[in-house]
Formats: sequence, structure tokens, C-alpha cells
Amino acid sequence: MDSAVIFWIFIAVVMGVIESATMSLVSIWFCVGAIAAAVCAIFTPSLFVQSFVFVVVTAAMLAATRPIARKIAKTKFTPTNADRIIGSEAIVIKTINPIEGAGQINIGGQIWSAKSGNSTVIEKDTIVTVKNIIGVHAIVYPKKEEN
Repeated sequence: MDSAVIFWIFIAVVMGVIESATMSLVSIWFCVGAIAAAVCAIFTPSLFVQSFVFVVVTAAMLAATRPIARKIAKTKFTPTNADRIIGSEAIVIKTINPIEGAGQINIGGQIWSAKSGNSTVIEKDTIVTVKNIIGVHAIVYPKKEEN
């Protein structure tokens, strides 16, 4: 087997391994392009022609399949019951201290871990507005401040 064919098969295998490791449809097009270049290498010794085939096939695969792959891979937002507290007012029941990473709020009878949206200390019994939820923490701002 010609060394150029082995080279292109090696590139295809490497791209296939990268694709299987990432599973993000990043290198699959290079894998197909390398296979096409390997087939081309069987018929012509010209590295320029082989490289041209690699680039053209890779670009064609990318152009043809990327919109479909993007549509499939697109993550959809799934609303949860927790989203309903965004924009609501709550009362701080444990001082929110960004340095200690501590703080809790009571909102509708539920206790939530909370963080200050502007990284300041918010004292107990302060009325706050929930602006976001990150993980299990409600991101809050004092009511008078509301950013």
C-alpha cells in the first residue's frame, strides 16, 4: 500500500477517534475528507490533488450537514417550576455573604440558597428580588436596588 494512502487513512482514523471522544460533530467531516483523499491517493500520486480532494470533500460535507447537525445538537430550554420565582420578592432569612458563600431566602414558604447578584452582603430581613437561578442558588438584589 502506498505511503500516501496510509497517511490519509491515519488522518481519517485520528479524526474518527477525536469525533468519538468529543461527540460534538466537529471532526467527522475531516474524517470523510481524509477517506476521499485516501481513495484519490490510490489513483494519483499528486499530493496537490489529494489535498484538493480532502479540502473540497470536507467543505462539501460541512456545508451539506452542518445546518442539520446544528439543529439536532441544539439544546432546548426546558422550563422548570423553579423558573416561576424569577422576578418575585423574597425575604432574606440568613445573611447573604459572598465571601462565606452563605445566604438563604424565603420565597413563598420555600427556603432557597441565595447569592447576591452584585457580590455585596445583604442583611437578614431585607426584601430582595430574584433575578436569576444558577444551579441551586437564587441570584438576588435588594429590592431598592433592582438592577
